[in-house]
Amino acid sequence: MASDANGSANGGTAAEVMEDVLRRLQSPDNAVRGEAEAQFNAAKASPSVCLEVLAVLATASSDGLVREAAAVLLRRTTIELWAGADERVRLGVKSTLLQSIQGDYRDGLRKKLCDTIGSLGGHLLSENGWPELLPRLLSLSTSTVATERESSLYIFSQITAYMSAPELEQQAPTLRSTVEVGLADSVPAVRVAALRATCATLSVLESKACRAFEPQLPAMLQVVSASLAAGEEAEARTCMELLVEVLDAEPRIWRSQLGMAANLMLSVSSTAALEENTRQLGLEFLVLAAEKLPGPCRKLGTYVRSVLPVALGMMLELEDEPEWHTRDEEEEDTSDYTNFSAGQEALDRLAMALGGKSVLPVAEELLPAYLNSADRWMDRHAALLAISQIGEGCRKQLEGGKLGSVVGLALRSFKDPHPRVRWAAVNCIGQMCTDFGPGIQEQFHAQVLPALVGVMADGDGGADGQSGQGSARVQSHAAAAVINFCDEASPAIMAPYLDNLLGQLMSLLQSSRLMTQEQAVTAIAAVADAAETQFDTYYGTFMPPLKAVLTRSAGNQRLRRLRGKVMECISLIGLSVGRERFGADAAQVMDALVRTSADAGVDDPQAFYLMQAYARICRCLRDGFLPYLPYVMPGLLTAASQKPDVEVLGDDADYEEEGLETVTLGDKRIGIRTAALEDKATACTMLTCFVTELGVGMIDYVEPVAHLMVPLLQFFYHDEVRTAAANCLPDLLRCVKNSGTAAPTVLTQLVAFMLPSLLEAISNEPETEVLSAMVEALGEIVDVGGVHVTSGADAESVLNAVANSLERVVTEAEGRRRERVAAAEEDGWDEEENEDANEEEAREEELLSHVGDAVGTVVRCGGLPALGTLLELFYALLATDRSGAEHRVALCVFDDVLEHGGAAGLAWIPRVLPALCVYATNEDPDVRQAATYGVGAAAEVCALSGAEASAAFMTGGGPKAALALEAVITAPTSREEGSEMATDNAVCALGKVLEMQAGCVGGDAVASRLTGVWLSYLPLRADVAEARVVHAALVRACERGDERVFGGTTYAGLPRVLAVLADVIGTELLDDEYSGRAVTVIARMQAVLPAG
Repeated sequence: MASDANGSANGGTAAEVMEDVLRRLQSPDNAVRGEAEAQFNAAKASPSVCLEVLAVLATASSDGLVREAAAVLLRRTTIELWAGADERVRLGVKSTLLQSIQGDYRDGLRKKLCDTIGSLGGHLLSENGWPELLPRLLSLSTSTVATERESSLYIFSQITAYMSAPELEQQAPTLRSTVEVGLADSVPAVRVAALRATCATLSVLESKACRAFEPQLPAMLQVVSASLAAGEEAEARTCMELLVEVLDAEPRIWRSQLGMAANLMLSVSSTAALEENTRQLGLEFLVLAAEKLPGPCRKLGTYVRSVLPVALGMMLELEDEPEWHTRDEEEEDTSDYTNFSAGQEALDRLAMALGGKSVLPVAEELLPAYLNSADRWMDRHAALLAISQIGEGCRKQLEGGKLGSVVGLALRSFKDPHPRVRWAAVNCIGQMCTDFGPGIQEQFHAQVLPALVGVMADGDGGADGQSGQGSARVQSHAAAAVINFCDEASPAIMAPYLDNLLGQLMSLLQSSRLMTQEQAVTAIAAVADAAETQFDTYYGTFMPPLKAVLTRSAGNQRLRRLRGKVMECISLIGLSVGRERFGADAAQVMDALVRTSADAGVDDPQAFYLMQAYARICRCLRDGFLPYLPYVMPGLLTAASQKPDVEVLGDDADYEEEGLETVTLGDKRIGIRTAALEDKATACTMLTCFVTELGVGMIDYVEPVAHLMVPLLQFFYHDEVRTAAANCLPDLLRCVKNSGTAAPTVLTQLVAFMLPSLLEAISNEPETEVLSAMVEALGEIVDVGGVHVTSGADAESVLNAVANSLERVVTEAEGRRRERVAAAEEDGWDEEENEDANEEEAREEELLSHVGDAVGTVVRCGGLPALGTLLELFYALLATDRSGAEHRVALCVFDDVLEHGGAAGLAWIPRVLPALCVYATNEDPDVRQAATYGVGAAAEVCALSGAEASAAFMTGGGPKAALALEAVITAPTSREEGSEMATDNAVCALGKVLEMQAGCVGGDAVASRLTGVWLSYLPLRADVAEARVVHAALVRACERGDERVFGGTTYAGLPRVLAVLADVIGTELLDDEYSGRAVTVIARMQAVLPAG
């Protein structure tokens, strides 16, 4: 192609040549099309000419097909060609594109040109490379020509994706007035474009800035109403999708218009004349509003009463297809998301979002009529499934005395004449076993298990669903419910039912229906897991046929999933009965599994079961599993190493495709295939299991596993992968540390390899639960690494990096706490919202606890100097207005500082000891335990550090501490189960004060009283570690001839002393050395014991 638009080396202008290329690109002949593609790619080597020609043809060609093709290629290649184009062409293209907004084009072509303007405008925005664009768009937004107003607003919606929140906030007032006019436009297409621009703006702005757009919400909702009234249902759906996205991103701006929005979406979702996906969008908005704004929805008063009937009504839109009865697989076809599916999902989400106080009363009003509908099976079916769906969200209310009646209701429906209703009743029981376990197992096992056994004998007929005939689907589902029951059942609960239950499952195992066989195998596995060693009686009955299935089904494609479930069953049985019983069959089973692993192809369902089975058999056989590692590890490492199946989705992609998860990164929508991700996560978890269980036996695999796991700390496609990677690292270090003489060098290298990546991962981790695992791993790495972390040329910088990482975690957690407090105050959270916040706070408390443990480890390893700022953050948590969990963690941190911090730790005595005295009598036993332990640690360390330190203990609150310890020990609840550990720590601390800080206890009378209190509580039993310390102190007191212990010159306390010592000698409550010394003491004391 020529170097300008007017001439060509091939004869004819560049435009003519490009027109010919564009026509041939649409040829049905592959060869012609391939040649044209190659010619176009060659044309891009002259970016100025190519860009200019495409712009001209897209806007001025007389051939409609050429215009369309040129517009498509212009949209795709403008950014690519822009950098190589000269300034003259750039100016010309920008001018041409701006003029095209006013051109008379059909809608499809106009949209492509607007997309190009939006993309190019966004690209040039940061360098102010198109300063006339925004003023031009603003001018056109008030044009008298509707298509120009529509196009300008549409381009606004495209450009905002390229702007940062601060950049867009500067333009927000102008944009707000522009879209306000557009939303009130008389032309529907302009209103839709204005809605699109508004929603795009809200998706970028910070939440506070979004609130300025609240007045536009009624007009935005009106766009949907007007589209529906005009019969433009597709247009209305587009608008509703945008509104759902805004609700998801910025729920708070909807508070003032929630009632109006709910009324519109209720009308949409309940209008049967509308298409299914339109109604489902209306319901999705209502459910999402409940999830994002639970308090305001509850305050509306009628929200649940309005939405619940809509969801239930959708669940009635179900036909009794013959295929349901004959289908030989339990999983339903999820490729078509029906109104039934939407209604069922909505009930679960509503109950979880709004809670049982709001949902259960409405359900109790509505469901009886459905359950008593004798002529309509779908009513009874819907009611039972509704109970299944709302159960978890209503757990607290149902457990308050209503659970038995609901269980009874479901069990009575086991006798319903219609098999689909019986299936729903079984499903209800199975779901309740999951949602209400272990309570339902403990309270209702005598009703539930016999009923499920009865249903499993339902028969193999029932294809037409008529009364009196059985149903294989119902049979199979009863086996599935057994699985749910067993998940939370103890061996004692299972014992009376094993004969009948396993007998019926063995019968189902002989069924001709594959679905029934699969469920039976899984149920047998669940029963074995719950029964534990009691399954030993049945081992000989089940293991031979299961091994036979494993052998006979090898290579059969249809039976791959059954075979996988048999692997699961065999491995769970082996784990239940133990190595001694399973060992004889293990070699044959492992041989079959290894062969399967070698033959398994891509997407083989056996792969998942294989990895799980390997892990269980590893836990069963322990070092007996080591010979199989060479066969197992290559496949496991390959599975864990697989790359995620990721693709950038285009505008026409199916975002709802099964097995496809989508995330937005910048201006791109990324699709991820979840099946491969699950296999990868499973493989990573199994590797972690192997390292944990086999220890030094995994030494040959430390290097490949470490090089695999460390990068996966930042595998953001799957939380479980990152968690498994974090959990694996400390055990890899333990494996090396315990392996032998070469360990120190390898350990140093491994720590140096792990720590930087882990610290980086901690700084980037968005999920609190994963972050907890990473922080826990960090503490363990410092602990296991020991001198390999805290010594050497880089030790100071490493410890500083660790401290900085932990400080950032605490600071960010404090920021999240303040956001919750501010949100609660601003939004006026109700009781249920506060309960939801409590769950989040529990996760934050677990994170803080792991940070505290890691800080303690750093202190014990000599890293206190690096923790200055971080310790101040923990000191702030000792304030009286902080939570009990925060107090406990902070106290534990300072316990370590005082006990292991040396001189730098002693410097905290004046600040920390008063807090220890205050919290020693706290109502929370965990807080008391941490505080009383700290008092004892401070007393001991100060005594060992000299007179100056002991004086600091005295002036810092030692006398108050002694009295606080006395109050803990003598409290009426001190010996109760929940208080024993705290009291044991108080007794130990008081003993240290009496022995090492005697000046703190006042005169002889007080000292004798406190000694009597101390002695009266012995022997300690709850806290074995503290018991050993206390009982050793008692021996030393006797050896010193401490009259306070003996009861003065009358030896009144001696019998008590002798009884305590006699009780603990030779037990875990007293060290061997002190047991020997105690024997000597007893012999000496018996000699001086007064006669009589």
